[in-house]
Amino acid sequence: MTSRRRTSLRVGVGVLGAMLAAAVVGPLISPYAFDEQSLALIGLPRAPSLAHWLGTDELGRDELTRLMAGGRISLSIGLAGAAVATGFGTFVGALAGYAGGVVDWALMRLTDVMLSIPALPLVLVVAGMIRPTPALLVVLIAGLIWTPSARIVRAQVRSLKAADFVTAARALGVGPVAIVVRHILPNAAGAIAVSATIAVGGAILLESALSFLGFGVQPPIPSWGSLLNKSEPWLVSAPWLSVPPGTLIFVTILAVNLIGDGLRRRTAR
Repeated sequence: MTSRRRTSLRVGVGVLGAMLAAAVVGPLISPYAFDEQSLALIGLPRAPSLAHWLGTDELGRDELTRLMAGGRISLSIGLAGAAVATGFGTFVGALAGYAGGVVDWALMRLTDVMLSIPALPLVLVVAGMIRPTPALLVVLIAGLIWTPSARIVRAQVRSLKAADFVTAARALGVGPVAIVVRHILPNAAGAIAVSATIAVGGAILLESALSFLGFGVQPPIPSWGSLLNKSEPWLVSAPWLSVPPGTLIFVTILAVNLIGDGLRRRTAR
């Protein structure tokens, strides 16, 4: 692995790991609860101070604690949605690529239909009809971002199923499921990992957009997108409410992309 590949992976993994650590540990060690209000500070957002490092919102709640608690929601929904999407996309792609024929045609046409559906409007309609919960958001997001994984895995399986080790496994009487699970998918692990990083970025962005528009996890539970939404009236007078969540979304997506770039370069050797 070249120095550039190592750097991309290390920086991406380090930044994402720091985000996850802050989201998990931060609210536990913070002196404030994410929904705790200071009656003396209610009315207007207060600037950063020694007591509140990133200031408070108009309800007297500590912004740093809410950012870390919001990271739990945004990152958990993003990672869970990406995991479900990658798993389902891998299943569809492996089935289509190995079975071929009518099965391949039908599954790829389904994939094309899903790709033609605008993701955000559809999720907005469903979320508007059903009160969104974290589990529902994971399902909705995964149902819309599994298609790249399916296409990537299908291409890998179609290429690998003609390999000598697969032919040898068939000659030994190994069944199709065992061939795919034990022989083909492990050799496609690099491509699957890259597709998973793409899915993570898409899931976090989609969750943030939903929360920003008011269709994500509902208050008082914070997420980065909802924190951006609540900061809108104070963009000029209290930028400490809008800059941190926007920056965290940007940095997280950048870290995921760096990981994906490092993995792609590594598997392309």
